[in-house]
Amino acid sequence: MRAAIFRFLYLLAFLSSLAGVGAALAADAQSGVAPVDIAGVSGMLALRSQLAVLEGPSARQDVQAVMARSDWQIVTDRRLNGGYSSAAVWLRGALFNSSEVTVTRWLAVGSTRLERVTYFRLPADRGKAQEVIYSGNAVPLDQRPEVSHIPLFPVTLAPGERIDFALKIQTRSALDVNIALWEPSVFRQDEGRELAAQAILIGLPVLLALYALIQGVVWRDRGFLLLAVWIGFALAYICSFQGYLYRYAIPDGGELLVRAPSTIAGITSAIYAVMTLEFVGIQRVRFWKWTYRVMIATMLALSAWTALGDYRAAAQVSNMVIGIFYLFWIASMLYAWRRRMPNALLFLVSFALVWLMMCGKLLELNGIVERAWLAGWKMSWLFQLGLLPMMTLIVFGRSLEIYRKHMQMQQALLDTQAQEQVQLEKAVTERTKELREALISADEANHAKTDFLARISHDLRTPLTSILGFSDMVQASGSENAGHGRIIRRSAMHMLNMVNDLIDYARGDNADTVQKAPVYVHALINTIAQEGAELARRKNNRFAFRVVGALPPVLQLDAKRLHRILGNLLDNAAKYTSDGNIELQVECLPGTGDMAAVLEFRIKDSGCGIAPEHQARIFEPFERADAARSEPGIGLGLAIVRQWTMRMDGSIDIDSAAGVGTLITLRLPAETAAEENIARHHVLDTTEVLSLIDGSGRLVWVVEDSAEIRQLLMDQLSSLGFTVELMADGVAAIERMQAPDVRWPDLLMTDYLMPGADGGEVLRAARQYLPGVPVMLLSATPKSSHDTEGNTQQDFDASLLKPIDLLELQEALGRLLKLDELRRAEPEPDDVPLLLPPEKALRTAHQWIDLGAISDLLDWAEAVRRDYPECEAFYLRARQLIGQGNLAGLGQLCRQ
Repeated sequence: MRAAIFRFLYLLAFLSSLAGVGAALAADAQSGVAPVDIAGVSGMLALRSQLAVLEGPSARQDVQAVMARSDWQIVTDRRLNGGYSSAAVWLRGALFNSSEVTVTRWLAVGSTRLERVTYFRLPADRGKAQEVIYSGNAVPLDQRPEVSHIPLFPVTLAPGERIDFALKIQTRSALDVNIALWEPSVFRQDEGRELAAQAILIGLPVLLALYALIQGVVWRDRGFLLLAVWIGFALAYICSFQGYLYRYAIPDGGELLVRAPSTIAGITSAIYAVMTLEFVGIQRVRFWKWTYRVMIATMLALSAWTALGDYRAAAQVSNMVIGIFYLFWIASMLYAWRRRMPNALLFLVSFALVWLMMCGKLLELNGIVERAWLAGWKMSWLFQLGLLPMMTLIVFGRSLEIYRKHMQMQQALLDTQAQEQVQLEKAVTERTKELREALISADEANHAKTDFLARISHDLRTPLTSILGFSDMVQASGSENAGHGRIIRRSAMHMLNMVNDLIDYARGDNADTVQKAPVYVHALINTIAQEGAELARRKNNRFAFRVVGALPPVLQLDAKRLHRILGNLLDNAAKYTSDGNIELQVECLPGTGDMAAVLEFRIKDSGCGIAPEHQARIFEPFERADAARSEPGIGLGLAIVRQWTMRMDGSIDIDSAAGVGTLITLRLPAETAAEENIARHHVLDTTEVLSLIDGSGRLVWVVEDSAEIRQLLMDQLSSLGFTVELMADGVAAIERMQAPDVRWPDLLMTDYLMPGADGGEVLRAARQYLPGVPVMLLSATPKSSHDTEGNTQQDFDASLLKPIDLLELQEALGRLLKLDELRRAEPEPDDVPLLLPPEKALRTAHQWIDLGAISDLLDWAEAVRRDYPECEAFYLRARQLIGQGNLAGLGQLCRQ
């Protein structure tokens, strides 16, 4: 019974719904709009005759007032494709659901360029709107009900429900409306297929654009670059025209999306016109040249108008001008083809389909032709399918053209090279003959130079060798002139080094390489100052040497080059100063960067000075001021000074005035170094140093923190017969003094700068615990104040400056310890018969005697003693004669 009642009630409800639908159908029939059953739409249903259209009402008019109007008309293609219009377009229709379930369909409104689309959902009695939805490219994408490049409005109806809807369309673009009902899943599938197709149709031109761009950059070809730019703008136009610019690039919508299609279309067409001129060369015809120029300027001007001005008016004019341009373009290409201009046929064939589709779409957008078979975005596929082969043909056609030109240029280059090769071979043959003759001449000149250098080397070195030998004899004599002998020897060695460098330079050897090594700064500067004092005395000048501030004991320097630089500067000062003053100042300044210090040398004289006009040239080779004409020299001294200064990363400045004097400031970067890094060979060598004293039975304490110097002193003092006790620092020495039952030394030697306790403290302790024992200072610094407690080097019994001169050391030891000079027991020539060495050795002696080479004779005597021990008596007599400089007597001895 209950089941029968339910079936009866369901039947009544169904009949009532049919009655309602029938009433609605009757009402729609009266208004001329047929309702659409959404339940019957399983895919896509295009709505055209099911809609009514109304044009002209104000955009602000109420939807109820618009729906109540009686001038609605049935939709036609021309009404939905009416071109540019400022009026709002209204569409209305009716939907119902005849099924027994709730149904949802999407109402799609194309095209993508519609600016504002408003959807109104109205009840069956057409009362107040139940739902209002805004869409179009003026609305941000995330505010749309469904994300898509075209406006989508979801419509959901309950079983038997029926609604009216209205669409208000406002756009400044050309009116191009397609309305359809979609089943949502079918729409997404269709959208996916479209995106996949567009990925191919857009991706391939992107690759072509990149290829053209690379070719343009590599070949520096304007045509390829224009191709790349044109393809890029064409793709931008396609994306803006089909809504992909809105969906993927500018989702916020707005004015840019409205103006982009027509603006980009004008620029793209202008670039295509420029590209046509570049590829075809039709500008050679005066008429077409000016036609293209006018059209390009007009299209660019209209593009600026559409971008910045009244878009609706500008877009209509721009589309018309673009259409006119392509008509002219067809005519120009036909003309160029008949005249057999390059690429004319290629452009005609590749652009034919694109041109037809473009003209058809322009006519459709302006409402001149019916939509017919040009249906929405499907037409765009045809446009892109035509555009792709066009781009491909043009790009690869240009590639072939460039390749042919390249091959022609390469062949021309090969022909030119072949001709030049023939000429070159002829020229090489002639030059080879000339060079061979020049080589023979140069070889002869080189032999002459070698002979000259050998002779000049002999003539320069021989007297210097004699000077060195006699200076050794003066030092070995132990007389009061021993100090003069040392100065003579240093100066002679300095000159010998200069001669050696000059000869090496003449030979082409690289004698100017900077070689830095740790050196005792004070010893080096004192040696240079002594030489400067001797130079100053030549013209009765007074010489002053001053150290400003403290100098590091040991620095990393090229001592040889520094000695040479300062020697040249002091020599110049002495040469151009008479009865005046010459001063050498040295100061150590703080360094910058990697350099710990900068040595600054100032050489000041009161000589004739240098005029300003000559100061810029005095460092050039062979340049001499007027005042220097009367002085010996060739003008290389200052040039060599500047060259070596630059190689040592230094600087040199000059401040001088004529008649006032000259101040030269030299700055050289230097690095601090430790004393233990000084190699043993840096101790001053003394050729054939004779033992002047006998220290047998004497005890010497040596306090030195450098292990190498301790060992050196140990070896030297032991060879003189002294007993030596070594101590590594001042603390150990003071502790040793305080030890009970300690044997007092006969002499104490101490360094000054040591860890723990310095030389001053060692001196005070010695005066307290070892009264009467002489204390000798071995220091790397000269006689100046060291000790803040008042100890100076004058408090020591003797003071020697490092590096150690072993002859000076012997002299100081003999004076302090009152040791007699050691005399060798040399037999009288008459007491012992002399056994002469072989004739070969005697001939060598005669050669050195003729040259006056004392040092070489000393070496020869030692070689005789070593090789012929039986000639000991001969050696002693010869050594005595060499020491006395009696070369005539030595010659007689060798002739016995």
